[in-house]
Amino acid sequence: MYASDNFKPSEKWQLEYGLRLTGFQSGSNAYGGLEPRGAARYSLSPKTSLKASYALMYQYVHLVTNSGATLPTDIWYPSRLSVKPQRSQQVATGVSFLLGDGKYLLSNELYYKWAQNQVDFKDGAQLFVNPDLDTEFLFGKGWAYGTELYLEKKTGRTTGWIGYTLAWSKRKFPPQRGTSGINGGRTFYPNYDRRHNLTVVVLHQLTERLNLTGSFVYTTGNATTLPAGRFAVQEVFGDDLSAVPIYPDRNSYRLAPYNRLDLGLVWKLKPNRWFPESDLTFSAYNAYNRRNPYFVYFDQVRDGEDGPVTSYRARQVSLFPVIPAVTYNFKF
Repeated sequence: MYASDNFKPSEKWQLEYGLRLTGFQSGSNAYGGLEPRGAARYSLSPKTSLKASYALMYQYVHLVTNSGATLPTDIWYPSRLSVKPQRSQQVATGVSFLLGDGKYLLSNELYYKWAQNQVDFKDGAQLFVNPDLDTEFLFGKGWAYGTELYLEKKTGRTTGWIGYTLAWSKRKFPPQRGTSGINGGRTFYPNYDRRHNLTVVVLHQLTERLNLTGSFVYTTGNATTLPAGRFAVQEVFGDDLSAVPIYPDRNSYRLAPYNRLDLGLVWKLKPNRWFPESDLTFSAYNAYNRRNPYFVYFDQVRDGEDGPVTSYRARQVSLFPVIPAVTYNFKF
C-alpha cells in the first residue's frame, strides 16, 4: 500500500515524496514496516539542476551468497523468527547539466547507504542437506557509498550513453552464536563489491530501416575466498595424509575483471496488414569471446600418474562464450 505526490512550489523547485506500507508473512511469523522516501530538484538555470533524495527500505527475502572456491551458491531465504528483515537507508545528492543546446546530458551523483540485519553464512557452514539452514547464519551491518558519472547523447543519427560508477560496499559481522563472527569481527568486502563499473552503449542509424547497436561493460572482478596454503594431517587409521586448506580473511582475493562486448544489427521490416511494426535483429553476445571467470577450483598435481600430491593448481571456470542469435520481433 502506498501514496505519493509530486509538488512544484515554484518554477525552480520540484518535490516528490511518498510513503509505502509493506508486509510479509512466513508461516506464523509476520513483519511489516513504513518506508518513507523523498526527492527534491532545484533548477539553477534552464540547463543546470541540483537534486537530493532519501529512502528507507525493508527486505523480507534474503539473498545469501557463498563465495568460496567451489561452485558459487546463492540461496533465497525468507524472514522468520530467527531471521529479521533487512533494513536500509540511502541518501544521495547530484547535479545535472544540459550541454550543446540540449544534445548532451551530463550528471554526477554521490550516494551513501547503510543497512542493518545483514545476513551471511558463518565460516564452515553446512549448506547442503540441512533442514535448519538459519542455524548457519550470522547477522551484521553493512554500508555502501560511491559516485556515479553519466553522459548521454540524446539526438542525432548516433546516440548512446556512457556510465561509470566508483563504489565501495562493506560488511561487518561481530562475534555471535558461539563464533568469532566473520574475520574476527573485522570489516570485509562482500563478493558483490565492485570498485569500477563501466557501461558504454552506442546506437547508430545506418539507414531508415537499418540500425547498428553495440554495448560494452567492464566491472571489477568478484571478491572471493581462496585457500592461501594447505597442511598435511595423518589419518587415524592408515598411512595416508589429508591436505587441509588454510583460509585467509573472507573475500581477500579478486577474480579477473569482467568485460564483454555485445553487437547487434536491427533491420526494420516493411509494415503489412498483419504486423504494422516488425524487425529482424542479428546479434552477437560476447562478440570477442571473452572467457570471464565464474568460479575457481583446484586440481591436484601429482608426482607421476599415481604418485603423491606435490601441489595444487587453480583452475578457472567460465560461462557463455560468443553466442550469435537471430530474433524476430513484431507488434499487432
